[in-house]
Amino acid sequence: MLCTFTEAYKCLGFKSRASIYQLKEKGILDPYIRRINDQKYLYMGAIKGVTLAKHIENNLFSTNYIPLNDYDLNKYIKLAKSH
Repeated sequence: MLCTFTEAYKCLGFKSRASIYQLKEKGILDPYIRRINDQKYLYMGAIKGVTLAKHIENNLFSTNYIPLNDYDLNKYIKLAKSH
């Protein structure tokens, strides 16, 4: 699943878009960035078994650490269908 940066920060549980843009500027998001028609998107799925959320968590060095939502659209759809 691809998300815009605005969608991604909400799905991941960040409090603001600024946090995700700071990670982009540091190059942490580079493996997950996809470009379509000059628009940048973030791939929310797993690359080599590591989702975007886990990749970000592995690269955070903050004392204000908050757990991120490991957003998986396929799981969300399955849960929604089961109700």
